[in-house]
Amino acid sequence: MKVFVTGATGLLGSFICRELLDRNHQVKAVKRNSSKMDLLEGIADQIEWVIGDMNDTAFLEEALVGIDAVIHGAAIISFDKRYVNKMYETNVLGTADLVNTCLKLGIKDFIHISSVAAIGRKAGQKKITEKDRWEDSKYDSIYANSKHAQELEVWRGAQEGLKVKILNPSVVLGPGIWGQGGSTSVFEYAYKERSFHPEGNTNFVDVRDVAEIAVKLMESDIKGERFIVSAGSLPYKQFFQTLANAFGKKAPTKTVQPWMLKLVVALEFLRSRITGKEALITADTAILSRTKFNFANDKVRKALNFEFRSLEESANWTAAELKNRYNL
Repeated sequence: MKVFVTGATGLLGSFICRELLDRNHQVKAVKRNSSKMDLLEGIADQIEWVIGDMNDTAFLEEALVGIDAVIHGAAIISFDKRYVNKMYETNVLGTADLVNTCLKLGIKDFIHISSVAAIGRKAGQKKITEKDRWEDSKYDSIYANSKHAQELEVWRGAQEGLKVKILNPSVVLGPGIWGQGGSTSVFEYAYKERSFHPEGNTNFVDVRDVAEIAVKLMESDIKGERFIVSAGSLPYKQFFQTLANAFGKKAPTKTVQPWMLKLVVALEFLRSRITGKEALITADTAILSRTKFNFANDKVRKALNFEFRSLEESANWTAAELKNRYNL
């Protein structure tokens, strides 16, 4: 198959490209002139690249000619309310344009990379499955709202004839670009031997597992379904202990107290306004850091007869890759 990939220069997108190539698919991908290619070392020249804007329908119509399937992973991730309009334009309107172009050109297979953030959560709930539908709650960040709205555009495409498969990954672990944020920042936090950890739980999954599942679902006859893609859930203390062990570092042992969170949120707000940079810790992320949700993976395990890598395996592999790449 000839597959069009969005978000190909990011951590997950780069591994999706690798998985597609390993399974003898042709890959065509979109990037910007400013896109960094660091994560595509060894395979960049095996990909047919187009440079353009996902909100440019004329560009999309030209780029998607001859494509058999689309894996859509491009999205902006932010919890800073100043970025809400930018996220809506990219995550929602860009997805709507992509869906419309697929419908216009008769491209049927559409695999969408969403997030567990787009699945409904209620106070006091422990286990969350694909049956839990979205509802407004205090756990819905601006990012979660954009991913939910993005999914609505994809489901609209399904109503109009697309063979849709939606993946809802939790925190994707893998060797991304050091110092550039994203999920690789949790490894940086462990490497720097920080003292504090949040009091809640985190859900996690290896980037290689998400990529493999995305491609296997693309190749399958499944349609009109969503799948939570998560290896498990652990308290942050145990999670960071595992990451720190992978680096041979001291793990955080002190729990962040609620009053500390409020202070950090306030200080981060001031820092972001003074510097003009994005706020990394917000009221939304403070709330989420205290939750103890467990996103169930039974559905995808059964559908694909799939077993996830352990946190230890993911942490050790990622740490080794990062140490080698950045001489840590």
